Amino acid sequence: MPLLRILLLALPLIELASLILLGQAVGVGWTLLWVLFTGVAGLMLIQRNGWGMLQRLQQQMASNRSPFHVLKSGMWGVLAGVLIAFPGLVTDVLAIPCLIMALLHRSGGSGPDDQNGPRMYRQGEHTIIEGEWEADHSTPGADDSRLNRP
Repeated sequence: MPLLRILLLALPLIELASLILLGQAVGVGWTLLWVLFTGVAGLMLIQRNGWGMLQRLQQQMASNRSPFHVLKSGMWGVLAGVLIAFPGLVTDVLAIPCLIMALLHRSGGSGPDDQNGPRMYRQGEHTIIEGEWEADHSTPGADDSRLNRP
C-alpha cells in the first residue's frame, strides 16, 4: 500500500519532468499544443465512451441480456480518456493499451465466454428460449401440493 501512495505522489512529478524534456526537445509551443490537443481528445473520448456505453447498456437491458460486456469495454474507454486528458507523456503512453483493450472488447460481440444469459429468438408464432433443463425425478405423493389436471 505505501508503494501505491509513493507512485501516486511521484506520477505528477514524472509527468512534469516528461513535459519539460519534451519542451526542450521540440519547443514550448509544440509542447503546449500537445497538452491542449491531448486534453481535448481525452475529454471527447470520455464523453463519447460514456454516452455510447449508456446507450449500449440500455439496448442490452431492453433485450434482457447481461450488461457486463458493455461495462467492460466502456470502462477501458473511459480509463483511456482519463489517462489521455491528464497532461503528460507517461499517461498518454499508458492510455494506448487501454484504447486497444476497449477496441478489442467492443468488437468482441458474444464469444463463448460471454455471459449473456439465455438466448431468445422467435420462430413463427413461438418464442424460443435456449437453456438447460433437467427432469424432475421426484415421485408425487399424496400430500403433494401440485395441481393435478385431468
